[in-house]
Amino acid sequence: MKKILVTTDLSINSKTALRFAIQLASQTPCELFFYHVDSAYIIDPFAGATFVDIPPADTKIQQKELVKFVNTLYKQTGKIPGKINFIVENRLDISSAVIESAVKVKADYICIGTRGGGLINKLLGSHASRILSESPVPIFVVPRHYRVKPLKSILYPSDVENFSHEIHLIKKFGALFDARISVYHYDYFTNEQQIKNKLHAIEQKFQSDKISFNFKKLSSDKSLFRSLQIDIISTKPSIVVMFAKEDRTWFEQLLQSVKTAEKGFDTRTPMLVYRRE
Repeated sequence: MKKILVTTDLSINSKTALRFAIQLASQTPCELFFYHVDSAYIIDPFAGATFVDIPPADTKIQQKELVKFVNTLYKQTGKIPGKINFIVENRLDISSAVIESAVKVKADYICIGTRGGGLINKLLGSHASRILSESPVPIFVVPRHYRVKPLKSILYPSDVENFSHEIHLIKKFGALFDARISVYHYDYFTNEQQIKNKLHAIEQKFQSDKISFNFKKLSSDKSLFRSLQIDIISTKPSIVVMFAKEDRTWFEQLLQSVKTAEKGFDTRTPMLVYRRE
């Protein structure tokens, strides 16, 4: 992990994403790019109105506000800034601006915060939802009620398809923090011999002092979402890692459950989302 693009709209809700990124940078050397994009000063070319002699937006004031915002958080967290950068842009399409900026600075990760109410259910339908579905860069999603703590453990819910590739990425990420990895697999058919053999083979190949496996049987009265939620609350991992693709049934099932859940998803645990090609 070398570079993280950390997005902020300079609001109270966006502070958690910054605090999370600052904590990561305190545990492993990485360069932070604090990024603020504002569409308030952009004129929509399709607005149907003519604007004459309007000067271009000046980002100097926004730049000062961003620097002040970030420096205040460093003081509050008691962390010493390492290599940090500040980027301010005025763009109409915020989602594209974030993705393009991440690609431009060659960021290894994007860090975004939710606006509250749950880890994903309030996130979906916003700019962040589009970033999640379109970004080629892995994304940290930091919930509104996240509280800063060292990253020590990872919960990885897996459908065990393409497992070798995915666990390699997670091991690489976890090694930065010497973190433990707990693999959770949920299935209605874990008792069938063929499934049991497949899961046992994966466990035998990849289990180590840093990687443990938990195979859970789903029941008709408890959804995948609810089962995962219970395990997150009971084990209190530092972060949840997922792999997403739009046409992946397993991940879609989880997200749909989160969107329709009455109480929302766990509101304190950050998530790292990789886009599976």
